[in-house]
Amino acid sequence: MGKAAKAHRAKVAKRNANLKVQEKRMQKIWQEAFQEQMEKMKEQFASMSGETMSGLTELFGDEENVQEETTQEGSESVEPVSGE
Repeated sequence: MGKAAKAHRAKVAKRNANLKVQEKRMQKIWQEAFQEQMEKMKEQFASMSGETMSGLTELFGDEENVQEETTQEGSESVEPVSGE
């Protein structure tokens, strides 16, 4: 292998190493931005979920009342249908 070929290989290796470093940096920046956005969305969802639950309690009353109503509905006796 000649002197020019060795120099060329060295340049290519250096270029590839720089590209990998840049790629890793961009991936890290993107990952941090993604995590930040996910945290914002989690907070937003948590606040939305709380509003939804308070809205339901206003409609149906306390959770205890809702549970009592569902228990009463579930405990009603169902008579079997007899065939002829």
